[in-house]
Order: sequence, then C-alpha cells, then structure tokens
Amino acid sequence: MPKIARRIGSIALAIALAAVTFVVIVVAGLSQSGGETNPPTVPVTNVQKPSHVPIDGRFVVAVVLGQSGSDTADVFAPYEVLASSSTFLVYTVAASAGPASVDGGMSVVPAHTFAEVASGTAPAPDLVVVPAVNSPAGPEEADAREFIVAQYNAGARILGICAGSRLLAASGILDGLRATSHWSRIAGLERSNPEVSWVRGQRYVQDGLVTTTGGVTSSIPGALKVMADMAGESEATRVGDAISYPRWSLDAPTAMPVRSFGFEDTAFLANTAFPWGRPNIGVELRDGVDEIDAAAIFEVYGYAQGTTASALSRKGLVTTRHGLVVQTSLLSEGTAASLVAGELGKAGTEQGFDAAFEQLSTSTSASVVQSVSKMIEYPIDRVTLQSAQIMSLARTPLLLMLGILLAVTVGLLPTLICRALPRRKAARA
Repeated sequence: MPKIARRIGSIALAIALAAVTFVVIVVAGLSQSGGETNPPTVPVTNVQKPSHVPIDGRFVVAVVLGQSGSDTADVFAPYEVLASSSTFLVYTVAASAGPASVDGGMSVVPAHTFAEVASGTAPAPDLVVVPAVNSPAGPEEADAREFIVAQYNAGARILGICAGSRLLAASGILDGLRATSHWSRIAGLERSNPEVSWVRGQRYVQDGLVTTTGGVTSSIPGALKVMADMAGESEATRVGDAISYPRWSLDAPTAMPVRSFGFEDTAFLANTAFPWGRPNIGVELRDGVDEIDAAAIFEVYGYAQGTTASALSRKGLVTTRHGLVVQTSLLSEGTAASLVAGELGKAGTEQGFDAAFEQLSTSTSASVVQSVSKMIEYPIDRVTLQSAQIMSLARTPLLLMLGILLAVTVGLLPTLICRALPRRKAARA
C-alpha cells in the first residue's frame, strides 16, 4: 500500500507540475501577444495641422485619441465614414498635442487638444466618437473621461465604438442607459458596471444621445445610422453605398448572432497563446490612402495573431485621404514593404476589409480567418479565400507541441531525479 500511495503521489505531482508549467507558458504568451509593435520614434516636426473653421450648417465631430493607446479601426473607420460627407467637419482630439499611439506601430497626430476645445480655440463638437483604449479606467485616460462628460453635458451626441464602451462606462455617462460593446467584453462589463443595461446581439444600440456599437467594424453601420439621424437618410445612403459594408442598408436588421468562443476558435486562440517566432511584414502607407484601407490590414493581422504587421512610410509621416496625420516607422532606403495599404490583390479589386481578409488567408488557416471575422464582426461571404502555404501554418502547432513537451518534461523531473539518486549512490558504493 505505501508503494502504491507513493506511485499515485508521484503521478499526481507530475500532472500538477506539467499543468502549472503549461499554464505559465500560455500566460507568458498571452502577455506578449499584441505588444510586439511599438509606436514609431521618428520625430514629428513641421506638421501642418489643418485649420478647422466651422462652416454654417456643418456638424462638428471630435474623434478621441487615448493616451494609453487606441484601436486603429475604431479611430479610422468612423473617421472615414463621417469625413466622407461634406455635412460633417471631423477632427481628432487628445489630451496632449503629441502623437497618440494606435495599433500597427502607428501614431496619430491629433488636430486639437481637449484644452483647445474647452477654451474655444477648437470648435465644440456636435458628436464625439469614442474608440477602445487600452486603459479606460486608468489615470492615463482621466482627461478623456472628463472631456467626454463635459461634451455630453453640453448636448453633444456620443458614438462609442466597440470596447470604447468601457471608457464611456468608466466616465459614468452610460449609467441607466442601454448599451452594447464587443461581445467578448459584455460579461465583464455586466460585473463592473451593473448600472448599465448591456445588450447582446446588436450591431449598435441607441439610447437618447448615446449610440454604442458592437465589435470593431460594427462601427461602420453605427456611424452611418448616426449620420442618418443628423444629416438625413439620403446622405447616409450615399456614403454607405460608397463604403460598401457587406449587406448594409439603413433598413437592414441590427440584430446579429450572439457570439462566444468555441472549439472552432482553437487555432485562433493557439496563435494568441504562442506568439514566439511570428514573422513580421511591413505595410507601407502612402499619402492619400483611405482610412479604412489603412486600418483594415493591421486589424485583421492583429486579431489573427499569426503575423506581426508594422506600418512604414517613406517620410515617417502620412496624411490620409481625409486629413488624418499618421506617424509610422521609416521605410529603409532601397527596401520595399511587403504590402501597400490600399493596393492589395489585383488592380481594381475591392479594398478595405475584403482585401485584408483575402491577404490574411494566404498565411493562415480558414478557421483562423473565420475566427477573425467573428471577432471584428465583418461578414466575409464575398471574400475569395486563398490557400496558405504549409510552412506558414506550421509555426503554431510546432510551438504547441514544444510547449506540451516542455510541460511534460518538467512534470517528470522529480521522478527522474528520484530514480537517478539511488543509482548514483550505488555507483559510489
């Protein structure tokens, strides 16, 4: 019996050590995922900021940039939608005048600061767009929360994008209202902010002056609905047709499936948990690029977690089609980027998220592509998926096997050591 008990104890210890080791590997991988591209360090000099003077009849829109980092598509997509209409004057605003980091190793140079709006130097917004930021309740975003509350109390509409609802909830303006968010965030928001009536399965939810949207690309139909409310349905339809979001119309249902992680997301989750050795691709941005084209490629690669995409440009600064000033890392002399934003696939083909998903499919599995589609709530039924090369699919499974092997080895170490010690003593005797 003692021998059996020791055997059971050894097995239990080995299993426990292996499990703990594997968990540590996964946690280390998760902590590293998403943090592999840093904001550029190219100095920002001689930037000609646009002079925003309101014209009679135009609605003023302020797109908030977080100090802790903002989601690229949450900023760029609604910016393009609203700036595509001559009835809106759109600018970016932040706590300070310095570049504000977004995903893809980029930063956006804000057109104005919160202080300039407060002093009247910059026009007061009729609509404030709030993207997801990295630290919504942290001290870094205290000025942003104060700005949002001040504009809301002054009568401005609020458009919260994706997990930007976390920043809105932290500001307190969602208390007593119905709101939505990215589907993976709602359970946590229900615990942290029970004063809000959180809604699942909707692309956007409107309550009074506040509109909140679901995941990432749901910002496009959400922004078009706000445009229809403010500028009329005909203008929203004109812009919506040009943006060409799949299946969109003002009459389209806002309901969509209630999402959750499932077995079908295994490959996607493995990419996230095992980030080591990811290949890096350089994506060149050029002056005049559409904002959605610029954001889409970084968004899909960022969520897929299989490849790191870094923004590059010839001068380190790019001005987008509608006036966003974007800071990137420099493209080295004599080198070429792997991709050019807005010029993916064959000439004349659909760009934006369709082209980004098609490009993504050349380097990852179909299941990962489907998971990314679910994460950013973008229908891909009109996307032609490509076949990825076997070598591009091998990195994550190999790392997973190595992780399991390392965990099993650590679990067996006590047993191996115990067996080795008597043999060593016998050899000495």
